[in-house]
Amino acid sequence: MEKSVNKISAWEKAWIVIASLFAVAGLTFIVFGIVGSHWGVTYSDNWILKSEGQFMSKMVLSYRWFGAILLLAGAAISVISLNFFERKSDADQERAERRAQRMKIMAESSKPAESSTSTENATEVDSKPVEPTPAE
Repeated sequence: MEKSVNKISAWEKAWIVIASLFAVAGLTFIVFGIVGSHWGVTYSDNWILKSEGQFMSKMVLSYRWFGAILLLAGAAISVISLNFFERKSDADQERAERRAQRMKIMAESSKPAESSTSTENATEVDSKPVEPTPAE
């Protein structure tokens, strides 16, 4: 049985962390938007709605919409990065398989050459030494 070892590169880890940060920030904004609108306190005590009003004046988006955009961005980053690194991993694996096949073929082709030098079925033939001719 072949042991499979998956190595994760530093770049892949970095992109996973970046995508996770986007997703967590998006979820945080969505939760703040939901909690702020459903919190049973007066507006003067509701710091989430106050900050959302200031946020909307700057970004023109509510916490929920901004969080949804961040969440989708995190999902898109993760899909793209995982797809890229999976293709790279597949290419490396295919390259290793092709190399193993070439090495196997080379090993098999060298075995008959070694066995042909054996003297199992050889027949000894009488021969006479050839006399050297004088050079002209």
